[in-house]
Amino acid sequence: MPVRVLKEVFGFDSFRPGQEEVIRAVLDGRDTLAVMPTGGGKSLCYQVPALMQESLAVIVSPLISLMKDQVDSLVQSSVTDAAALHSGLSPEERWEVERRVRTGEVKMLYVAPERLRSLDFVLSLRRAGVGLFVVDEAHCISEWGHNFRPDYLFLPRVVKDLGNPPVLALTATATPRVRADILSSLRMRSPEVVVTSFNRPNLTYRVLEAKKKERKLPLILDTIRRTPPPGIVYATTRKECEELAASLRRTGVDAVAYHAGMGAQERSEVQERFMTDEVSVVVATVAFGMGVDKPNVRFVVHSSVPGSLPAYLQESGRAGRDGEPAECVMLYRGQDAGRRKRLISLNAAGEDNVARFFRALSEAGGDGRVNVPPGALAALGSIEPDTTGILLGSLEGAGLISRGYDLWAEVEVRRLEEETSGLPEKAAAVHAALPGDGAVSIPELARRAGVSPAVAQGAVYRIAADGLAEIVPRGSLVDVRLRGDLDARSQYSIASRLKNLTRAAYDQLRDVEAYAGLKTCRRECLLRHFGDAEDVAPCGGCDVCLGETGPAATRESPAHPEAPAAAASASSNGVDAELFERLRSWRAEQARQQKVPAYVVLHNSHLEEIAARKPRSAHELGSIKGVGLRRAARYGEEILALVRGEAPEPDSAYDSSERPVEEEPVYRAHLGTAARLLGAGRGAEAVPELARALELGGAEAEREVNELLAGVPTGRVNG
Repeated sequence: MPVRVLKEVFGFDSFRPGQEEVIRAVLDGRDTLAVMPTGGGKSLCYQVPALMQESLAVIVSPLISLMKDQVDSLVQSSVTDAAALHSGLSPEERWEVERRVRTGEVKMLYVAPERLRSLDFVLSLRRAGVGLFVVDEAHCISEWGHNFRPDYLFLPRVVKDLGNPPVLALTATATPRVRADILSSLRMRSPEVVVTSFNRPNLTYRVLEAKKKERKLPLILDTIRRTPPPGIVYATTRKECEELAASLRRTGVDAVAYHAGMGAQERSEVQERFMTDEVSVVVATVAFGMGVDKPNVRFVVHSSVPGSLPAYLQESGRAGRDGEPAECVMLYRGQDAGRRKRLISLNAAGEDNVARFFRALSEAGGDGRVNVPPGALAALGSIEPDTTGILLGSLEGAGLISRGYDLWAEVEVRRLEEETSGLPEKAAAVHAALPGDGAVSIPELARRAGVSPAVAQGAVYRIAADGLAEIVPRGSLVDVRLRGDLDARSQYSIASRLKNLTRAAYDQLRDVEAYAGLKTCRRECLLRHFGDAEDVAPCGGCDVCLGETGPAATRESPAHPEAPAAAASASSNGVDAELFERLRSWRAEQARQQKVPAYVVLHNSHLEEIAARKPRSAHELGSIKGVGLRRAARYGEEILALVRGEAPEPDSAYDSSERPVEEEPVYRAHLGTAARLLGAGRGAEAVPELARALELGGAEAEREVNELLAGVPTGRVNG
């Protein structure tokens, strides 16, 4: 039963509006679109059914922070068959996840959309058997959404090649037009559409006019004085983040900056300190906070106008996820809106760029195809890498090109069998074109066999899976097929499409300007923008309905926080502050041993409730909202000892002093796995293990791999 999973794993007694309806549709095997506000619990809509099914669930997400935090959190609840594949993993970690997928040890896999461009990866997912395909942040598939990602447009092809499993699409910020675009683009079949209310009554919306840039800091300080942290201040550029954070610190506010120019470790530390209430205010670019569940954000301030109302609703919606009152403040300055308009003009992909890019593709193409490393696409047309996807989409939309899966650049081959009676005709032709022993590029192999590069790679994958050859892949290539000429009609079509995209960006900004200038209820304006007809005016939760006119006057200097926000929070609501600090220290040690952020172990809100309720049993601990019975069983003895005022016994499962010391070279583990797979006749699955062993072990590994493939037994491999 879904409710049992909800209680046991996630620690909630009941579903939020829309969640159970979505879960039931997914369990019935229906394609489903769920539109829920930020903080509405979208992740449970796929996590619960994924835990109830035996087959693999693939979750497509553009957010590395969401992938990592959700997997880490699931592990805390003893869900060990969840994993993520993203650019933040080391090569060793990536190979280990892919091995676990191939062997059926992973049942919930988070991936970035770019990863699904890999043909061999999709083929491996198909062999594993995908029972649910989840598209998170589904508005990214729509050009009319606020965060368009061209690689999302390839997902329908992936779904088809995976055998058309049920599709669940989720988003927090889809207008009716974007919803229709999602349904069409993902080719959803008789879908169940669940749209819950966008109204969050605990949020108060304000627009404060800042005619001069110098007025922004006093207005932000006034918000902090009126609504104590923690909070987020969004800025447009890295420079603004740094300057504003420094200015806030000079006034006594504990503020730090967060932006893409910082190192990954530094960003991670800022996020963890904010999540555990060790820092009061983060001044960040809008990427901060995406996919991160911090319930007690008391205010979100946009120091400049956002690019669209959907973006604003998503970003401001990171406030007040605990249901308590929170402030959403936009600082409006006409010059900022003008700057955004200029950026739209500068970033608009021009018709000349498309023509130059297409000519470069045509010159690079051979036999009507372009096969180059993915990073070389931008260099072909001397364009910005971020523009490549838009230009490719324009050319594809006009029917001039089609981009398929990314392919291996070349394969190292050792043919084992000459008999091909069980292979289809094209696969047999590819087998005949393979060298007996040596390397060949996929495009060259395709030319020899008279098939397309994608067919050649698919055949190589099957040949390896059937044990007819041992294959080690190297490198990657895009596979772009040229389908037409850039004639006048095509140029007109592309120009019209690009103009529509630019016009849509201007329209979205004009919607923001209209919202800023409202003389009627702001909440109702936001609801109507998303097709929500709920009657809320006068809402009592926006500056217009509250009768405020103009920016609030800046009063005395805001209170300078003298104690960490966590300690201040713990001193209220009947929380035992001393116990709260003991729990925090214990949590920090757990996080250190497990090498995860402290908030993944338990949120501050969990620690506060434990320190207030002082549970006397694991069952009482598990009844605390968000803890769950599994996490209570895992940590119960230690937490209950802390509640009793005793020192907890260390959990030996995570005691680093008892971890075995690795004596064997790392590559040997991969080699041993490859040996077992080869012995079981699963040659295709052994290929990545052999490649990883070669990468890690150098010449020594190469000698042992050669011995293994030659059939020479070795104690080091077989033992």
